[in-house]
Amino acid sequence: MGAALFAEPVSAQQASDWGMIWEVAEDEGFADHWHARAVKLAEGPTQAYRAIKQALRASFGNSLDDQLALEAHLQGECGNTRDFKEGVLAFLEKRPARYEGR
Repeated sequence: MGAALFAEPVSAQQASDWGMIWEVAEDEGFADHWHARAVKLAEGPTQAYRAIKQALRASFGNSLDDQLALEAHLQGECGNTRDFKEGVLAFLEKRPARYEGR
């Protein structure tokens, strides 16, 4: 409430302490750090990421029962993707997964 009303500057350390941000990157190496993060996300299970974002966004307005039903539905959808099958196969073969977003 105070941050919204007074609009006082908040340092990165303070924002981190308050749980407002998840991670801080130094100015030097900033672009490389975030490029590596973007590559990791792009190479990951994008269908699962979509479902995670959908579930998190819905959670603010859902009852517990509605949220659990949504998450069960989304897990079922994700379990029918090629990426899920690839992830399981990669795990069993002890190799990195090669997700395709399908």
